[in-house]
Amino acid sequence: MGNRRTTFWLVVLIMICSSAGLAQYNCTPSAIPPKLPAVRASGRIATSGAQLRVLQLAEIADSWKPMRREVGSVQAGTMVEVLEDVIVVDAPDIVRVTESMAGLKVKEGDTILRYAHLGEGWADLWAEGCLYKEADGGFITEPDGGGCGGSSCSARVTKMGRQAWWFKIKLPSGKVGWTLSQSLDLSAGG
Repeated sequence: MGNRRTTFWLVVLIMICSSAGLAQYNCTPSAIPPKLPAVRASGRIATSGAQLRVLQLAEIADSWKPMRREVGSVQAGTMVEVLEDVIVVDAPDIVRVTESMAGLKVKEGDTILRYAHLGEGWADLWAEGCLYKEADGGFITEPDGGGCGGSSCSARVTKMGRQAWWFKIKLPSGKVGWTLSQSLDLSAGG
C-alpha cells in the first residue's frame, strides 16, 4: 500500500513539473492586428511612487504623443517619481514561424506580429486572428541570434519594428512631464 501511494504521488509530481514549463496562450479573437500606435502600460514598474535616477540629461515633454512639446529637462543623477509609464508601438516586429506551434495555432511560414516587449521574452503577440496579451515569446530568436536558445526555438524576427517606452515623471521641483526610458536607471532601486 505504501509503495502504491508513493508511486501515485511521484506520477502526480512529474505531471505537474512537466506541464509547468509549457506556455499557455490565451487567444482573444481579433480578425485584424491592433491599430497603430498600440499603447499599453508596461506592467514592469510599480508606478505609484516608484523612484528612479536619471542617467543622463533628459528632455521632458508635455506628452508622449507625436505632437508633444518640450517643456524642460532634468539633470543626470536627479531622483524622479514615476507617475505612469506606457509602451508605444508604432510598428510591430515581424516574426516568421519556422516550426508549427499548436499553442498559437501557427504553422511553418506563418507570420506573428510582436507588440509591446514586456521583458524576459514576454510580449503582446498577434497571429492568425488572435491577440495574445502578455504571451511567452521565449520561442523567438532575435535578429542578432539572441533570445530563444536550445531546441524550443520556433520563430525568428525578420524585421524589427519601432516602439518606445515613455515615463511620466515628477521632478523634485513638482514639475511633471514625459521622458524616454533610455534616460532612466531601470535597475532595481534606481
